[in-house]
Amino acid sequence: MRPGRPGLDGMDMRELGLYLHVPFCRRPCFYCPYFKERYDERKALAYADAVCEEIALYAPLLKDAMITDFYVGGGTPTTMLDSGLGDILAAARDRFDVRCHVSMETHPDDVTPEMVERLQRMDVRNVSMGVESFTDLYLQRIGRPYDADAARHAVALLMEAGFDCVNVDLMFGLPGQEMEDVRRDIETALSLDVDQVSAYPIFTFPHTGLDDMVRETGATLPGMAKRRNMLRCIERLCYRAGLERSGVWSFTAPDVDKYSSVTIPRYVGLGAGAGSLLPGMFYINVFDVNAYIDMVTGTGEPAVALSIDFGRREEMVHWLYWRIYETRVDKNAFRARYDADFDDVFGTVFALFELLGFATDHGDVVEMTDRGNYWVHVLQNLFSLDFIGRVWQTCLRETWPRGMSLV
Repeated sequence: MRPGRPGLDGMDMRELGLYLHVPFCRRPCFYCPYFKERYDERKALAYADAVCEEIALYAPLLKDAMITDFYVGGGTPTTMLDSGLGDILAAARDRFDVRCHVSMETHPDDVTPEMVERLQRMDVRNVSMGVESFTDLYLQRIGRPYDADAARHAVALLMEAGFDCVNVDLMFGLPGQEMEDVRRDIETALSLDVDQVSAYPIFTFPHTGLDDMVRETGATLPGMAKRRNMLRCIERLCYRAGLERSGVWSFTAPDVDKYSSVTIPRYVGLGAGAGSLLPGMFYINVFDVNAYIDMVTGTGEPAVALSIDFGRREEMVHWLYWRIYETRVDKNAFRARYDADFDDVFGTVFALFELLGFATDHGDVVEMTDRGNYWVHVLQNLFSLDFIGRVWQTCLRETWPRGMSLV
C-alpha cells in the first residue's frame, strides 16, 4: 500500500454503495478494533461539515452512479444525531442518486422514542444495535455502560417502531463465558422477536486492550473447541426458532431483508477511517479526525492515507469473499458481473470445499454448510488479525503512513 489517492477521473461507475464512518462514541470500548474516539460536540459539528464537503468532491465523479446500499457505521453513529448527522444524510441524497433506504448502527444508551422517530424521519429503515450480552456480569466485564434490563428495553423500543429489520449483535467467547451464558443470551434475543441475530466471537486484536484486561482480571478466553460448541448452540437455537442463516454469524427471520454492511463489489467510503473500493483500486481515509477535517476543508481533496491497485482478479476474490461470508455463491451473478465462468475461475477451490464438507454445489448456486461456516469463522479470525489488524495498527500509529507491505 502506498501513500495518497489514485486518480479517480474518467471511471464508469453505474452502481455503488456508500459507507459513512462516524468515529465517535460516548464511551469507547477497550476491546473494539475500529477507529473511534470519545464524542466531542464541537469536533463532531466540524466533522459533519467536512463530510458534506467530501460528498461535494465526489458528486461530479458519481453523477451517473446509482447508490444501491447506504450504510452508516462507527463508532456510534447516533452520537451525532444533534451534531450534523442529518445534514450529512441530506447532502448525500441531494448530491447522489440514492435508490435505497439507510442502514445504521446504534447503541442501547441512545435508544429512546424520540431517537427512533428521528431515525425514521431520516429514512433509516434498518438498524443494528450492539447489545453484546444480556448478562450483567459480562456487560460489566467488557465495560459496557448499561445493564441487561436497559438492553432489553432498547430492543423492545426498536421492535415496536416497525423498522424493516432490527439486528441485535451478541458476542460469544467472552472472558470467562460458559455455554449456559451463551444459551441464555440467544434465548433472550429470540424472546424479543428480533428480525436478525448476529452472534460473533470477540476478536483479540493486538492494538486493543482486551489482552491487558484478561491478564489483569485473571479471566480466560474460551478455546477453539469451546467456541465451536458455542457456535453450534447458537445455530441450533436460531434454527429451532425458524431463523435462516444469512451470514457466517447472522440468522434472519423469513421474509425479512437481512441487515448487513456494504458488501457489494464497489463502494465509496466517507469520513475518517473509511475505505473505498472502486474499479482498479482500494484506498482508505486517514485515521485521525482533525487531520481528516484539515485535509478535506483545507485542500479540497479526499483525505486518503493509503491506496493499493486492485485488479480484475482481486475484485473477483473480493466478490467471492463476501459471497462466502453471506453463505451463498450465485454463479450466474458472477458471470453477469465479470463475463467469466465461475467454475473455470474458482471451481478447483470449491471442489476441495465439497470434499471437506464445507459447501454443497447445487449447479448454479453454491451453499456453505454449517461446518464450512465454522471454518470460514476460523480463517476470518486469522485474516482479520493478520491483514486488517496490520492495516489498522499502521493507520492508527501513523497519521500519514509512508506505505506498508501486506504480504
